[in-house]
Amino acid sequence: TQDWLSSIIGQSAEELTASGAEFHDSAILDLVQRVQLEEGHADVSMVANFNRAARIAKGPVSVRDIAGLYIYENTLVVLEVTGQQLKEALEHSARYFRPFEPNKAPSALVDERIPGYNYDIAEGISYDLDLRKPYGQRIQNLLYRGRPLEAGEKLKLATNNYRVNGGGGYTMYKGAPVAYRSSEEIREMI
Repeated sequence: TQDWLSSIIGQSAEELTASGAEFHDSAILDLVQRVQLEEGHADVSMVANFNRAARIAKGPVSVRDIAGLYIYENTLVVLEVTGQQLKEALEHSARYFRPFEPNKAPSALVDERIPGYNYDIAEGISYDLDLRKPYGQRIQNLLYRGRPLEAGEKLKLATNNYRVNGGGGYTMYKGAPVAYRSSEEIREMI
């Protein structure tokens, strides 16, 4: 097992870290998003920063490095969701942050009652998160392929089996048709 975990599977041109991925774009989360989008043939992917301490050093990348990015045994599930369901999921995720307070650092706005693994970030769409707005109205300018996402528009959403089963309070996915379900763990796909 140790030999397999130490196996080199790639190279990184620079050091990558998951620290602060809740506040800014992260190549590590982009990697997970890309895998979910490609493996699931999906339009949109949602992932959480499961390991804030995850790091890939510049140079050789091992199986162990990749396993540290995605620490849970989740499998990939692609759902057919509406624009409304996706917006509800994003609004639910936005509860991770307290209401905006001037002069507060972004980290001071995190509601520590909500575990970081329940804050999902989306790829394949663009949106603004306005913490000045009340809960349920924080997602603004929700765009898919450069145009406003309609409430009834159908999309294929790549997520994990924990979310599909309502984990973290993501109940808006209940009843959504499953377009694809993997038997392989997401970390193995990565």
